[in-house]
Amino acid sequence: MRHNFPAVEALEAGGISLQAMVAVAPSVDPEHLLIREARPWFERLALRTSAAIALPYVVYVRADAYRRRRDELTDLVVHELIHVHQWRDEGYIRFAVIYVADYLRGRLRGDSHRDAYRAIRYEVEARRLTEVVRSG
Repeated sequence: MRHNFPAVEALEAGGISLQAMVAVAPSVDPEHLLIREARPWFERLALRTSAAIALPYVVYVRADAYRRRRDELTDLVVHELIHVHQWRDEGYIRFAVIYVADYLRGRLRGDSHRDAYRAIRYEVEARRLTEVVRSG
């Protein structure tokens, strides 16, 4: 059985106001966007080293992370909702191209997978905005 819940559940459980979330991700409606438990094949394909992945209209979370309490998922959900907004705001193709190009540039510089991933501009922005949402 496939499990899912609206993103707002994780926000409310973690004490995040909808206004703070909408301020940084205005194109995302946390009451309707679903957080889905990834199926095993999708974990092997797309979530080998990440807890979650955002696509333009859904967030998939690894099963082990998905089963945590909602308040333990709050920061992850905020981060991924910011990515959903980035997808929508930048346009799907532009977002995907820049994301991959930033990662590949890092790897070509000799960065480790982790360092190249953390240096992707969308990841940097999502971490910063997660802190903004968390703090206020």
